[in-house]
Amino acid sequence: MKLLLVSHGTFATGLLESYVMIAGENSDISAICLTDDGIGDFSKRLQDVVQMHLDEGLLILCDIKGGTPFNEAYREFLANPQQVKVVTGMNLPMLIETGVALQSGRKLEELFELAVNTGRSSVEGTEVLAQQEDEIDF
Repeated sequence: MKLLLVSHGTFATGLLESYVMIAGENSDISAICLTDDGIGDFSKRLQDVVQMHLDEGLLILCDIKGGTPFNEAYREFLANPQQVKVVTGMNLPMLIETGVALQSGRKLEELFELAVNTGRSSVEGTEVLAQQEDEIDF
């Protein structure tokens, strides 16, 4: 089982660097970024990674639904729906939870559900409760 991060610019590699800082190296996680080299180069690199890991299963985390990285990843999902899953709206909590779970040998469908659920639960607004204001030391 492999995990691939895809994004516009260097978001995917930056997210992976943050993951490594927090959770340590994981050779089962990689990143591909859409850069000034263009869509053709990005698509080729994505196809190469997908083909290398079809036997193991591949979960692809994308930055934005409807963007080029997502569209190219979605094309790979449509061609290989049993071996490739795609989640959009990736964030650091999603990556940490999924990356750590990846090491425990979970199946593709389980990691897909974990990524979606963690992504949803990790976004929230911050409100200050009256009793907490007194507990914060600066």
